[in-house]
Amino acid sequence: MSKGRALWDRLRGLASAGGGGKPGGWKGWALPAIALLVLLGFLFSDSGGFVEIEPGEVAVKYNNTGMSFLGPPAQVIKEQGVVTFLPVLQRVEKLDARPQIFVMEGDSDVDHNHTRRLTVRANDGSNFYFDRLEIHYQLVASEAAFVIANNGPGDEYKWRAIQVHAREVLRDEFGQHSFLEIADPRTYGQATSRAKEALNARLQPLGLEVTNIPPPKPKFDQRVEGAIEERQNAEQEIEVQQEKRNKLKQESKRRVQQVEQEKNAEYQQLLGELEARKQQANNGFIAAKRDADKYFIEQAAAGNAYREEKVTRAKANEVAYRKDAEAMVAKIRAVGDQGPDVLNREIAEHVFPQLERVSATPYAVPTSPMDIRYVGQKP
Repeated sequence: MSKGRALWDRLRGLASAGGGGKPGGWKGWALPAIALLVLLGFLFSDSGGFVEIEPGEVAVKYNNTGMSFLGPPAQVIKEQGVVTFLPVLQRVEKLDARPQIFVMEGDSDVDHNHTRRLTVRANDGSNFYFDRLEIHYQLVASEAAFVIANNGPGDEYKWRAIQVHAREVLRDEFGQHSFLEIADPRTYGQATSRAKEALNARLQPLGLEVTNIPPPKPKFDQRVEGAIEERQNAEQEIEVQQEKRNKLKQESKRRVQQVEQEKNAEYQQLLGELEARKQQANNGFIAAKRDADKYFIEQAAAGNAYREEKVTRAKANEVAYRKDAEAMVAKIRAVGDQGPDVLNREIAEHVFPQLERVSATPYAVPTSPMDIRYVGQKP
């Protein structure tokens, strides 16, 4: 009562100052009426104009009158501590801004953050479900007034926004696949990521943000579960065999590399030996070429000397033979000058002496045939 009377006295003072002492002015009765309402609010309000903002909470302070001197129509308060307000004229709504977990589990709805499990129809007509699916989300503190305006005060946003959109988006994203595809952890992991993005596209404009959706494991009919398990076992066996194959490939590569290294070492050794032999051959070639050049020079010098000797001798013989020829020519000319007597003299000198050694007998034809077998034999 003491706080209410103090506030009443303060409002009376404002009324007196505002009315300017004129009893007929509107401010003379308006402000006392406001003061009366505030006093009644203090009397009938549990909080008495004080609200404490605890950790993890955000508050929105509303101006119920529309009068500007009482503040904006809605003011978001994110700081912790005590917030004062004028009952009736103002009100304060608090929202839970802590990280929330929306759970889909079981066969019935439990509370705002716990609803029945999610069942999805695959694109091949089969159904599958999730035993437990969690959606981690949080209120965007700066959008608290917008959240209350769209969903209502308190925890209304937890089911009006989350439940309505989550079930629809998750069914759309997971329902794009067949039961064989969704059984693959990579597939439902990708579908979970897409669902998170699609949910944020819807919820962020509403002042909510999805922070995480742990990839859930889908469940199927018992026969389908058995078939999936068999398939997974087969895929695991394929992976094991693939791993063995990869190891064998690596072993093959290792052995090929080892053989290549050994053969490369042998090749390098043979190459070194061939290089040494080549160098020896080159050295022999150089020595032979040097000897050949020496022999050529010697033979060329000897040939040149022999040639020079022969040329010199030929020139000397040429001179001698020319002189002999000239003498012969002179002799022939001298013989020619003597005329026919030369022939007679030659005959007399050479033919007549030979006639003295010639003897001849007359030839007579034999009267009887001769036996040539006895010719030349003594009687």
